[in-house]
Amino acid sequence: MPDKRKLHFWQLVFVFGAITILALAANYGYGSMKQPGMMNDTMGSMMGLMHLKNITVSDLVKQQERLESIQGQAQTQNHSNHHATSGSFLKTAHYLTTAAVILLLPFIIAGSIFLAIVWIK
Repeated sequence: MPDKRKLHFWQLVFVFGAITILALAANYGYGSMKQPGMMNDTMGSMMGLMHLKNITVSDLVKQQERLESIQGQAQTQNHSNHHATSGSFLKTAHYLTTAAVILLLPFIIAGSIFLAIVWIK
């Protein structure tokens, strides 16, 4: 006969276990039905959509030069903005919380094992 004091604990365990299993079952295969529109076509139709018609080599070179100049300007702006935000509070908080979780993980695991042993006896 289970101990009456531990009965509420086991009820909570089963309720939260059931909620977890129901949530996993509800989300099973959620992203597998979504496919990009282009991947539904054959290789021939994809190539037909991406085929360059009536374009010359000089058009490609000019387009490449324009893209490189735009990327160069954007890169210099991003580079100057990057150094302004490199020592942000969020990055520091991220490192501190990650380190705290990693350092406390052995204690969390040990505490869970200890509680499991105590509750079973």
